[in-house]
Amino acid sequence: MKSLASKKTRDLEKSRKEILEVAFMEVYARGFQGVSVDDIVKKTSLTKGAFYHHFPTKLDLGYALVDDVIKPMIIDRWIRPLDHFNNPLDGILKQMKDLIGKSSPAYLRLGCPLNNLVQEMSPIDEGFRKRLKVALHLWIGETEKHLKRAKRAGLLKSDVNVGEVAHFVVMMHEGLYGILKGLDDPKAFDILFDSFKKYFESIRK
Repeated sequence: MKSLASKKTRDLEKSRKEILEVAFMEVYARGFQGVSVDDIVKKTSLTKGAFYHHFPTKLDLGYALVDDVIKPMIIDRWIRPLDHFNNPLDGILKQMKDLIGKSSPAYLRLGCPLNNLVQEMSPIDEGFRKRLKVALHLWIGETEKHLKRAKRAGLLKSDVNVGEVAHFVVMMHEGLYGILKGLDDPKAFDILFDSFKKYFESIRK
């Protein structure tokens, strides 16, 4: 009985993961309001009944995308890699260069998944607004922790306000994605990235 229950649990986890993976890419490419449940189900191996078993409404799916996909993505892409750098400023620059600067034009045209939902859904749905706000605070807060580490190690100037820097870092990421999406010109990255590097040089000790 235990093995059957365990298999059922694994199957449910697998199907939920499949739905989230498909939904993330569909929403990323077309926006939350531009995608229907039918659109998502068609690209999975599941039935619509299986979809509704996991997500009673489309909004429930949207909230799960923020909580279970985008928030972990923030940690995996922008925070955890900083553990490997003595000075997190170097890690922030490297991740930005690798994940934005070296991205394909087709990818950059889609923008940032988090920022896209902030712009699209925060003004019209309170559930989204609250979750997206938590995701942004997560990014800022975890960045600030690394900057505090750098300051304790004497790698930042003593008058640097790490909270302000953390806000600026996240704003720079989101702004980069937004302007590259709007201009449709990957070369603009180098201009903005050079300014960002100069700012970091100004706060290093």
